[in-house]
Amino acid sequence: MPRILLVDDEPLATGTLQTLILDAMDDVEVISVNSSVRAAELLEKNVYDVVVTDVSMPRISGLELLERIRSQGILCYVIVLTAYDDFTYAYRAAQYDDVRFILKVEPHEVILDAVRTGLKRIRQYYSFSQDNQRLRQFRQESLPLLRQTLLERLLVYGEALPDQVASGGCGIRILPHRDTWLAATGSIMPQEKQQEVCFMVLSMLGDHGIRADVWYAEQNLLFLMQPEEAGMDIPQKIQGQLDRMIEGAGSTVGLSFVLTEGPVSWARIGSDAAALMNYARNTLEHNRIVRLCTDAEPRGGTGFRELVRWHRLMEQRSTEELAESIRSCILREGYPQGRGSYGMLILLLLRDLFDESTLEGTRVQGYSVESVLLHKNFATLDEWLDAVQAMLAALFSGRTSRCLNETGALLNRVNEYIQEHYMEPISLTMIAEQFSYNSSYLSRTYKQNMHEGISEHIIRTRIEAACRLLSAGGDSISSIAEQCGFQTTKYFITAFRRMMGTTPKAWRETHANS
Repeated sequence: MPRILLVDDEPLATGTLQTLILDAMDDVEVISVNSSVRAAELLEKNVYDVVVTDVSMPRISGLELLERIRSQGILCYVIVLTAYDDFTYAYRAAQYDDVRFILKVEPHEVILDAVRTGLKRIRQYYSFSQDNQRLRQFRQESLPLLRQTLLERLLVYGEALPDQVASGGCGIRILPHRDTWLAATGSIMPQEKQQEVCFMVLSMLGDHGIRADVWYAEQNLLFLMQPEEAGMDIPQKIQGQLDRMIEGAGSTVGLSFVLTEGPVSWARIGSDAAALMNYARNTLEHNRIVRLCTDAEPRGGTGFRELVRWHRLMEQRSTEELAESIRSCILREGYPQGRGSYGMLILLLLRDLFDESTLEGTRVQGYSVESVLLHKNFATLDEWLDAVQAMLAALFSGRTSRCLNETGALLNRVNEYIQEHYMEPISLTMIAEQFSYNSSYLSRTYKQNMHEGISEHIIRTRIEAACRLLSAGGDSISSIAEQCGFQTTKYFITAFRRMMGTTPKAWRETHANS
């Protein structure tokens, strides 16, 4: 019978997880301990197929326990559970084969799926001979270098992937000659941070049924993604997860992503990858997610260098210089042939600078921004550029007052929603969907105006509610944690200590009935 060992110094956490596993799986034995020292002793004397351990524990941490397991040659699948503030541990777990790193805020089904995967892999291991194990180890050690070499030849030099790739023999997960989505990170320093982000993104993509490979390009990462199921909208599927990753990484990492709006054909994969990386290095801001339509690049060769320059000119409100740059580009291709392509580029840049309500509310001679750029007929290039300049002037002149009014109303509604629902499992993505806003835009706007992130505000609201309950007395610490929306008592105590400088128990003793 397969045996599973649960390790966490919080009894409530191991008890809850033990119940979930036993309810979901037949013919398994689940042992739970609340001491990593005791877990190390059991692992030396007994055989366990899967070990689920918390990262933060006294005396021996979860990663130290993992290192003991590997150094002693114990054969088991390890699942490491951690919170957002343990983000820097991810790359250490990534060194080991058959180790899964999962955030505690993930649904319980994610942990159950990881346990099932671990049991399946351990059964496979027992069927291998000792020689096969050594061959597998050699192959695993050589595959990362082989993958990077093949991806570089594909993306930089346009060389075809070997036929063996289709069967995974070369370590490449994506399949040749299929539409592929691309995602690039902004610059990440230092290098170990790249490993953290790489591990977490690949783990998240796998959980969502997406085949993915990663190419390391200096300070950036480029992810190549293909859905297991046809018809999947990859950016829509993963954007919420990336938002949570950015929140968890914090401002010190400055994590950001740019994704292709749609799939890229195999014939364009090299050129589109270069364009995406160019945008990520020169234009992408920290703590943001941008979805970019690479098909909007004009046939005449206007590339991302012009796109970056136009973005900066818009930020500087240099409408005349921008108009002259657009004129010179269109003259190379001819008018009106090139207007559609350049109009789309301008519209994409405006959507990055303004929210949809501002764009929809701006009119030039009765026409919307989109109509001016893409639909209205203009006889000459000068006539069209005059209308574009008038449109930009209208946007820039009304931007400050209109955005301040709209932003203030939006932030009030967000804060009211948090106040009403803080006891529920709410997140940035859920709030953005509630108010029909892009989550990256909402996160950036909230932080700029409130000087704290939405996740920080949710935690602060929950801590303030907990203080009121602690002052009133009566309820237990675990009951107050649950009432205030914290998933576990341990996380509540950690968050409370970080914000208030003391534990809930000590705070209650000082402020009871005050």
